[in-house]
Amino acid sequence: MKSILIMVELTLLCVIILSACATTTRVDKIGTDVNPREDECKVEFYKDSKPSKTYKIIGKIESHINRNFFLGGKVTLEDDAYKELSIKACAIGGEAVIIDDYMENSAIEMSHVHVWATAIKYY
Repeated sequence: MKSILIMVELTLLCVIILSACATTTRVDKIGTDVNPREDECKVEFYKDSKPSKTYKIIGKIESHINRNFFLGGKVTLEDDAYKELSIKACAIGGEAVIIDDYMENSAIEMSHVHVWATAIKYY
């Protein structure tokens, strides 16, 4: 009986550790006339401005990245979120991403970034 209790405790500990670093991303593609780009394609980012070139909106991306300081370090918009947004934008044919809004915060040993963005393609 004691060994079963120890196994349950170890299983719960593993679940907690594995859930300490998580990324959840939702992509809503707008239109169907844009082909995906190659993996790890170059994507431009606009955080405090809009592009001067003419563009069309091809999707909306929402991403939440959660990381434990001790298991993965601090998560940031410019490093971790941009990487995730870039992957998702390339998958729907995006050439640039406009950051609509974002939140970065830390609580106890966790850091979080939640970002809302628009994927675009230039004309």
